[in-house]
Amino acid sequence: MQFAIGLFVSLVSSCISVQELSVEEILDNVEGAEVVSLTATVSYTRIDSILERKEIRTGNLLFRKAESKKRQAAILFDTLIIGRRREEKVKHYIFSGRWMAEVDHANKQFIKRELVAPGAEDIDPFELGSGPIPLPIGQTKESVLSKFIVEKIERPADGPLSKLSDNVIGLHLVPKTEDEWEYIDLFYDKTSWLPVGVQTVEDDGTKRVSRLTNMQVNALSEEDASLLNINTPDPKEWSIDIRPWPVE
Repeated sequence: MQFAIGLFVSLVSSCISVQELSVEEILDNVEGAEVVSLTATVSYTRIDSILERKEIRTGNLLFRKAESKKRQAAILFDTLIIGRRREEKVKHYIFSGRWMAEVDHANKQFIKRELVAPGAEDIDPFELGSGPIPLPIGQTKESVLSKFIVEKIERPADGPLSKLSDNVIGLHLVPKTEDEWEYIDLFYDKTSWLPVGVQTVEDDGTKRVSRLTNMQVNALSEEDASLLNINTPDPKEWSIDIRPWPVE
């Protein structure tokens, strides 16, 4: 009986201590998350406030930190839902520190775009404020606080992120300078300190919501790793379109 009471008190104290964490303490935990690779199921919802159009894509997300410390990511969507219409539609995106590739396996089309100017530093594909996907993994507290006003928020009462577990803690980020985003909401698992939900609202009202489930850390298979390969395929078999950074 005493053991059960002690365990209950311990669990309650743990929950309270996490909820009482300051923004800076939360960001310290996020920065300290040790992740070499990650795979997850992703559900992505885009809501166009002007056209009142909603589309949902589902698939898989992959992340790897190479020995050179370069971060690579890939998203492989396999399903598209618009209204009552559902179709199997594959979209494969790959992000390295310098390039983004769009791969159409069915039609053997490969489009590769340079994201930064020659000589410029590579970017983290998930970094807030610079990467194409606002899904920070291990991003430094300093970089977040230098670009955003940050406060804690509760889990949404409705929408895709209302389905997140109770074991999450949320942050509301507002850019300090003019930006494409009006705000970004991030939700982290309180055990792993990895992002499990992201909601962004752009200046034109467009809302994008991503939810991650079935997350596996440091367990990247060879098959998954191949989906992070951004090398140009054989031009004899594929249609290739390479788009370097535009020269002014």
